[in-house]
Amino acid sequence: MHALVVHPAFLGDTVFLGPAVRALKARWPGGRVTLVVTPRGAPAARLLPGCDQVVVFDKRRADAGPGGLWRTGRRLRELAPDLALVPHRSLRSGLLAWLSGAPRRIGYAPLCSERLRLDRSRPFVERILRLAERAGAPGDAALSLSPPGEQAAYAGRTLAGAARPVVGIVPGAEWATKRWGADRWAELARLLGGTTVLLGGPADRELAAEIGRRAGRPVLDTTGNTIEEAVALLARCDLVVGGDTGLVHCARALGRPTAVLFGPTHVDRHLFGPGEVPVSLGLACQPCHDHGPRTCPLGHHDCMVRLEPSRVAAAAGALLDGAGAPRLNHPG
Repeated sequence: MHALVVHPAFLGDTVFLGPAVRALKARWPGGRVTLVVTPRGAPAARLLPGCDQVVVFDKRRADAGPGGLWRTGRRLRELAPDLALVPHRSLRSGLLAWLSGAPRRIGYAPLCSERLRLDRSRPFVERILRLAERAGAPGDAALSLSPPGEQAAYAGRTLAGAARPVVGIVPGAEWATKRWGADRWAELARLLGGTTVLLGGPADRELAAEIGRRAGRPVLDTTGNTIEEAVALLARCDLVVGGDTGLVHCARALGRPTAVLFGPTHVDRHLFGPGEVPVSLGLACQPCHDHGPRTCPLGHHDCMVRLEPSRVAAAAGALLDGAGAPRLNHPG
C-alpha cells in the first residue's frame, strides 16, 4: 500500500497530519506514506513519525499555475499511489490527487472518488483522522513530532549556559490579528524569568528586536533561522508560549509544556493534551474567524489588546510548576 496525503497548506496544518500519518503506517506497516506539502510545511512533514517521503508543491512560486500543477501531478503519478487522502477542500488539492492516478481518493475536495462533507466545527486533527478511518486506518489524535537529530549540535551550542527555565516565545503569526504586541511579550519575558528564546521566521526579526529592546533584560533572538533549527530549540525548551501558529503547534507535538494565546480563532478547533493550555478572554465576539482576519471586524481588537501578560504568565507558570521546571521569577 502506498498512501498519499495531499495538504499543501500552512506549517501548523502539516503538524496536524501527524495522527493520520501514524494511523496509516500502523495499518500498513510495510507500506509507504508520502506527504504532499508546501515548502514551509516540508521540514515538519519529514519529522512526522510514519512519513516515508515528502513531495514539495510550491504552489505560490515554482509550481504556481497549471504548469506547476501538471508537473507535480506527473511526479506523483510516477510514485503509483494506491490511495490519496485530501484533507483540504480546494480544487487544486483535488486535482493533485486526481493527477496522481490514485484509484481511491478520499477527502473533502472536488475530484475525490469518495468525497466527504467537511464539518468545519470539528477539530483539525479529527477532520484528517476521519479520512484515515474511512480508508480503514483508525488512530488516536495525539500530536507527535521527532526532534531533528542533525540539529542537536546547533541547539546545544545556542543554549549553552542558558539559565533555566528556558522559555521559548513565538511572537509572530501569519495573520496580524493573531499577534499580541512587543510590549506584552517583553513584560511576559520579565515575569517568567530564566532564558527567553525568541523564535520565528525572517518576517519576525523586527518584532523580535523590539521585544529585546523593551524587555530590559537579555533575550536570545533566533528569529530567521530554519524551521529545523527552530524545532530543535523548541524541543529543549522548558516552556513555549505563542499564538495560534505553526511553531507553537510544533512545540505541542514535541511534548513541550505549551501555552497558546487565542484571539480571533477557535479554541475548539484543537484538542489539548496534558501540559498544553489555551489562554483566551472568552469575549462575546470570540472567535470571529477560522484563520484570523486581516483586521478586527469590530475595529477594537479587544481579544488580544485586553489579554494581560499577568494572565498569560499565571497560566504559563502553572505549566512550569506542573512540569517540575525551575522558575526564577514568579508572576505576582
